[in-house]
Amino acid sequence: MMFRWAAGLVCAALVASCAPGPVEPPQPTTASSRPTLSASASPSAEPSLLPDEDLPLAFVVGPALLPAADRVVARLHRAAGHLPVLRVDLTREQATLTALLPDNAVVSYRWRDDEITRVESDIQYFDQATFDPSDYPLDAAERMFDVADLQGVRGELVLQIVEYRAGQVAITITSRPETNTIFFRPDGSAVATLGVTSVADIAAGLQEVIGEATEAYAVGFDATRGYWADLPDDDAGVVLSRSRVGGVPTFETRRLELPTLEVFDPSSIRAAPLAQAIARAQDDADTSCAVQIDRSLGRSGPVAKIDCDGTVTYADLDGRDMTALIG
Repeated sequence: MMFRWAAGLVCAALVASCAPGPVEPPQPTTASSRPTLSASASPSAEPSLLPDEDLPLAFVVGPALLPAADRVVARLHRAAGHLPVLRVDLTREQATLTALLPDNAVVSYRWRDDEITRVESDIQYFDQATFDPSDYPLDAAERMFDVADLQGVRGELVLQIVEYRAGQVAITITSRPETNTIFFRPDGSAVATLGVTSVADIAAGLQEVIGEATEAYAVGFDATRGYWADLPDDDAGVVLSRSRVGGVPTFETRRLELPTLEVFDPSSIRAAPLAQAIARAQDDADTSCAVQIDRSLGRSGPVAKIDCDGTVTYADLDGRDMTALIG
């Protein structure tokens, strides 16, 4: 996966909500391109906000917030006139929802101690994606907090739903002070951190970046860049890049480029032969190896180039050593 952190790359800008505001999730940068997972929606021309004279509004949920997080956030969204949402923050004690008004200003409502109030917010709108919080697994908030605790997130845990990359909204749990950030999938399961040597991790990483693609220019992985694939895009002269690094969900970027590599069917890549070829090329289990698969060598099929700390070997997709043939 080609996780390209480079200067001049674009990521979404978010300003923290009013104090005490949760810690922002990491916002890695990528090659600038059109977004692929946008949840944006247009604000209603006439939002029906909860009138200020009705505040504070009693909303009793019981002894703990997390088991009722989905109901609380739904009520906050109703208070905000079901406007497109920019951010949801959830701790064990309070929930805050910030929505986008038609004039691109924001409005925030908070639940705490069985009451809903309107609060000031420092969040500003910079064309970041909006979303509907009902699309996210807030009914699993308590379980997600438990998972984050088991994975070493320490301090005051903060669940956020917010744009973490241009056009892409994610659900995360981080902490104050920040110790770690766990990303979660739409079903509430944590995004696993993948290694680059085991058959299981290689198979999972390749599947995430290849998906249903039937053609690829190049596919690769290493410990720094994670898993990546360069694929043909629907638009001519554009390369679609998919990346999956660490415990961050797979994301897509597009770049203007006239590819020089021939395409191949990436479904022909199998994890077990690759893992065997890597193990053969390593001096020991701690040796770091980078793998790139493409047709740049002009062979009848794609070849895996395996670079282990500067020592390069080659293998076909059945794992057979081709180094002597290529020279």
